[in-house]
Amino acid sequence: MPWMSLLLLCAAIGLFAGTLSGLLGVGGGVILVPAFMRLLGMSIHQAIATSLCVIIATASVGSWKHYQLGHLPTQSWKIIFLVSTLSVVGSYFGAALTGKLSDRGLRLIFAVFLLIVASQMIVQAVRSEAMSPPATSVQPSNDSGQP
Repeated sequence: MPWMSLLLLCAAIGLFAGTLSGLLGVGGGVILVPAFMRLLGMSIHQAIATSLCVIIATASVGSWKHYQLGHLPTQSWKIIFLVSTLSVVGSYFGAALTGKLSDRGLRLIFAVFLLIVASQMIVQAVRSEAMSPPATSVQPSNDSGQP
């Protein structure tokens, strides 16, 4: 692939993944892995490794912006510390496990994972819509003070 085409394609992938990462908290596996495989021709092993490297910068900048917006209350820091500490351990073992899986097996696990997550999100969205009270029309206020 010519350098300019690669540059433009990577810029588009980065902008799309970065926007979704900041907006929805996703990007590494959900956006980058399929994009790297489909658009850049990487194997799933290469795509996962590359997305983990990219997500370091994405997560850092997105986290900082959310901190500036006040989206990280004090109790979040305890959760961040505990989850990130064990995530580092899990990430090491998960990366080691990819070496034992075929490309096909890893793609299948990844696809099933995405289907499960998508299904759960659809069910939650439908349930929350069903539980929300019906929209009511807002009556204009009567500023004249008369009933």
